[in-house]
Amino acid sequence: MAVLTLKRRTDRTGSRIVLGPVSKLAFAAVLASIFAVLGSASSGAGRSVLYGPYGPEGPRLREQLWILPSGDANHFLRATVFRPDDPPGRAEPVRRPLVIINHGTSDLTRMAVSMPVFYWLSRWFVNRGYVVVLPQRRGHGATGGPLVESVGTCAKPNHFASGQVAADDVAAVVDYMNQQDFAAPSQTVVVGVSTGGWASLALASRNPPNVRAVVNFAGGRGGHAGGESNAICGEAELIQAAGSFGATAHIPTIWFYAKNDSYFSPELAKQMAAAWSDGGGQADLHLLPAYSDDGHEIVDDRAGWDIWGPALARFLEIPGDPQAVARAPTSPRPGGSGTTPLVSTLTSTVSSTGDGETAPSQ
Repeated sequence: MAVLTLKRRTDRTGSRIVLGPVSKLAFAAVLASIFAVLGSASSGAGRSVLYGPYGPEGPRLREQLWILPSGDANHFLRATVFRPDDPPGRAEPVRRPLVIINHGTSDLTRMAVSMPVFYWLSRWFVNRGYVVVLPQRRGHGATGGPLVESVGTCAKPNHFASGQVAADDVAAVVDYMNQQDFAAPSQTVVVGVSTGGWASLALASRNPPNVRAVVNFAGGRGGHAGGESNAICGEAELIQAAGSFGATAHIPTIWFYAKNDSYFSPELAKQMAAAWSDGGGQADLHLLPAYSDDGHEIVDDRAGWDIWGPALARFLEIPGDPQAVARAPTSPRPGGSGTTPLVSTLTSTVSSTGDGETAPSQ
């Protein structure tokens, strides 16, 4: 049997190990072998699973595979974790805020999708000192299993329940990752894209104590009904569910939707944000200019930083951030009375932030 050996070298300080010239191929091979070992155990009742990191860190933003709990004790999640470098010579890891990034769903490809990465969105946060966790929820890709977060049918959807089931997975990840020695307690930011954005809003309705803010990129459910742009399965129910979430949410939220989003239009975004606010929640809605061929992909490349980055940096009040030029909106008053949502339209981009534009390693 062939044995794979990773070549490693020590950096000049002697304090950490970095992967050598064959690291990309070796790292990919290690991940493949890990998936093979774990594949048969992902949904078996009564199986013993050790949560935590599996395999070495990769050369790209310390990329590493983790196994995490889900909303179902009998089913675990696979996740990608990115981390900033710690100072050379430091024995203990720096405690940093976490960001949990939640992916969307495609009914046609959900079981064939690779592990979530969102490289440019993840890098935006890593560059600012966050540990990034990207869980793959039940019913998707290598995590596998039934799509339990899809409740109802297109003709009669239950968007509220769907969001809550997806939020069960996100909540389990938040709780587990906050126990790690590199996590800053109660400083977690939950981010979601598309159905992941909807799951993040559902989580906000629960006000988990470890979460300080929620970021919603193009969130919703039921988009592209029948394969048609901006056709929604149960649009009225989606808006009503947003109001139900907002009725109990006290966590500040920021929402980003592009003018040419083919799944959830700006008009629908306004109605959902208004319902959220009327329920008592805080929705800081930003309507962005048309982006690429489909604004639903607003987080997919470096150019998005200049469009949503300044508002997000302000919202999160990142100290000294080059994109943060003002403070975030005031949090809602105690008791959940909420505030009127701020709706802003960005009509031009800002200058480069100096974060670099090196293409990602694949």
